[in-house]
Amino acid sequence: MQLKDYEYYQKTSEGGCKSQMKDFINLYSKILKRVKKESASELDGVKINIKRRYPQEVYLTLIDEKDELIKLTLTEKTKEYVIPIFTDVCEYDEGSEKLTKLFLDKMTQKVISAEDIKELGENDKYFKGIIINPHSQNFRMDTEGNI
Repeated sequence: MQLKDYEYYQKTSEGGCKSQMKDFINLYSKILKRVKKESASELDGVKINIKRRYPQEVYLTLIDEKDELIKLTLTEKTKEYVIPIFTDVCEYDEGSEKLTKLFLDKMTQKVISAEDIKELGENDKYFKGIIINPHSQNFRMDTEGNI
């Protein structure tokens, strides 16, 4: 979601449920179901739009009681992980409810930008990327915003 939309939501508790990034991911998923291959040329335009849009929005994620990001490990035998992020308040409300059932800690919301994610990737060799709206879209990107 746009930072200005998030700030408006913070002041008024209205809106907060729109994200162009979410719309592009929905379109990507719809086309992928039809073409069945992620390398299909039909997806090229949507991939470009996702890549362009990614740094223009802010995202919501979860932190624990120690103010650390919630991490989802990729396998049991590795320290590599991804973090869940949400494209807007509605996705956060629905997704965080499901994720908090997996963890015992109390979790709170944190706003994170594409730049924050890139920096985390540069500073933590185990951080491998993000899962966008893991409860509904489950769309993965690396630390640079590549699909």
